[in-house]
Amino acid sequence: MRRFRRSIRYVNAMFPPGILAPVGAAQFLSLYLALQALGGVAPLRLGWRAAIGAASTVLWMLLIRLQDDIVDAPADIRLGRAGDPRYRDRPVVQGEITVRELRQMAAAAAALLIGLNLLHGPSAMLLALVAGLAVTWLGFKWFFIPALAREPSPLAYLARKVLTVLFGLYACAVYRDEFGRLVPTLWVLLVLLAPVASVAAWETARKIRIPEDETDYGTYSKLLGWRLAALLPAGFIAAGVACLAPVAVAARLDWRYVAALVSAAAIAIGACLRFRLAPTRARADLRRYVEGFGVVANGGLVVALAAQHGVVLS
Repeated sequence: MRRFRRSIRYVNAMFPPGILAPVGAAQFLSLYLALQALGGVAPLRLGWRAAIGAASTVLWMLLIRLQDDIVDAPADIRLGRAGDPRYRDRPVVQGEITVRELRQMAAAAAALLIGLNLLHGPSAMLLALVAGLAVTWLGFKWFFIPALAREPSPLAYLARKVLTVLFGLYACAVYRDEFGRLVPTLWVLLVLLAPVASVAAWETARKIRIPEDETDYGTYSKLLGWRLAALLPAGFIAAGVACLAPVAVAARLDWRYVAALVSAAAIAIGACLRFRLAPTRARADLRRYVEGFGVVANGGLVVALAAQHGVVLS
């Protein structure tokens, strides 16, 4: 029972379900419903496979969080004990949970993921999940290059964000099981690339600091300089808009979604440029602006698709 309570405290601290469960569900539904709209399905349909897909995406995100903390535990403990404010209160640093317990939680999450996707027997979504879990594990173990696993740089972490496309491929597999063959088009490719750009923007935005706040922790501002680093999230947000705006047009969405998307992007990019022109500790907090863009990009897309095409439960 004590171990269970420690696990719950860890999840609440590192993967708050009230926030990240809706985020994960929105990520899956934005992909799944966009594929339907682009494939000519009308009205859009949500059934048991969609429920399993949304739940699996959230669990998969939790598994990635666990794997990240398992791999980074020694560095996190070192940074936390050195007084880094972003690490000193983490459960693994405070000794509230052990790496062994994190491994057990990761094994349980993986087993639950596979069990959920076995409910419909052998399927494309099960195959995509198993393949995705294997690739994710390899990415955390070696970054695909053994030398990088020993001392990964921020750029190695950024390269790993490409694995976000696995969520999109999983959504494609769910679509395949429900509706049949998915015709690969430019619009489908853009739908798959948009989350990669958004996650890359988030990854870079949260690792930018003013020079006096730098520690032993690897940041993009320390690696590239704060002037250049501030342009990274801005560039990735622009890439996200470049992917989603044409998809919105192809899916015949209301103009208000594109307007909201561009507005959220402008606010986030403006925050990046403001930091670059006049850096301060407060202005280095770019993450909240990027997360706001992500809410509009994914959650707004779900709302826009449902409003334009309608949704039925099947």
